[in-house]
Amino acid sequence: MITLCKRFGPLTKTKAVKLPYLVDVVANHVLGRPITEGTHQTWEHGVVTREVYAALTHNVEATPFVAEPHPFSESGDSIRLDDSTAESSGTLSPEEAEVVDWVGRRYGKLDAVRLGLLTKALNTQHDPSVWGSNHAAHVDEGAYARLADGWQRFFERIPSLDLRDRSQWRTIDDPHAYFKEALGE
Repeated sequence: MITLCKRFGPLTKTKAVKLPYLVDVVANHVLGRPITEGTHQTWEHGVVTREVYAALTHNVEATPFVAEPHPFSESGDSIRLDDSTAESSGTLSPEEAEVVDWVGRRYGKLDAVRLGLLTKALNTQHDPSVWGSNHAAHVDEGAYARLADGWQRFFERIPSLDLRDRSQWRTIDDPHAYFKEALGE
């Protein structure tokens, strides 16, 4: 979080609780291990890093952050790095810092709804009833693979598909080619 705030400035609380999850998904793929030591859970509006939420909600005074009302939200806070800790150096290796930077550049501009949908799309192994009951979210290769743009487009289309209408069914000889064509790739 310190690195994210140093590089990208203040974060909304939603970004603060979701971006560490994405950092761990990417870090696990790139470095072979997660780097945040967070507990990522399936909350109602997507994956949340429990420790970040708890610290920012119940004990922000004990963190290097300052919570402030977000100027463009009636319900949200933003966090920024406390000026007294802004110059302290992080403990990330250059490789870890690059992962954090990449995640910040790629996903840091997404709004709360989009981040929630993205993190849910990475955890399709969970039944919809699991969301909101704090099950463990995955940071494995499957979750990383679902970061792909093609998977994200497919996930967005799923709710509009009516798989009960058998008149729409056909035999697909090459599923890979079919999905590439269907997704416009």
